[in-house]
Amino acid sequence: MYRRYSELTISTSPSPSTTQHTVRFSTQIIDTTVTNEASPAEDWIRTVRAAHWGGRIIVGLDCEWKPQYSRWAHNKVATLQLCVGNKCLILQLFYMDYIPQSVKNFLNGNDVILVGVGVDGDVTKLRNDYGLVCGESMDLDQLCRDYLGLLGQQRLGLKGYAREILGLNMEKPKWVTMSNWEVRTLREAQVQYACIDAYVSYRLGCKVLGRN
Repeated sequence: MYRRYSELTISTSPSPSTTQHTVRFSTQIIDTTVTNEASPAEDWIRTVRAAHWGGRIIVGLDCEWKPQYSRWAHNKVATLQLCVGNKCLILQLFYMDYIPQSVKNFLNGNDVILVGVGVDGDVTKLRNDYGLVCGESMDLDQLCRDYLGLLGQQRLGLKGYAREILGLNMEKPKWVTMSNWEVRTLREAQVQYACIDAYVSYRLGCKVLGRN
């Protein structure tokens, strides 16, 4: 039986540039930091590295950007989401004065595997938009298809793989998908959406790569 999340709530702190959120998804509570400042991003990376000292770190990666309604439009990545375990970072790249070296080192680290469905496109856009070079990345699409024994060109996408492999039912309303990700203060629904995408990417990566 598929597990649905029955409650998805967020509590925020009053800081204008950095907010702490509690995202409830299925039975999990995901501690989520939303920021456009360097220091909280560095703290998040420091915490993750300390918890995984000496081992390779699977990191769920996802990006969001403002919808592009013409072929000539080019909207830069607005948010970069990273998730390890039950800790998620939503980095508002669009408003950052500079990207700290610790973030660059983390994305390009030899001990980090960046995973997601379609992650190669996100990695390419991060490089083109911000010069961010990612190290080892792994698109989970083929691995998920192999795990499920899918034949031909059948692809289920992140939502379908979450349902079939993890037993998790994601809600991906189009009005959130196509919302303005360049707003300085993200709406609660955007924070939920961005966090859960990265979290599910992390969980799928651990499952198909055989990691606990």
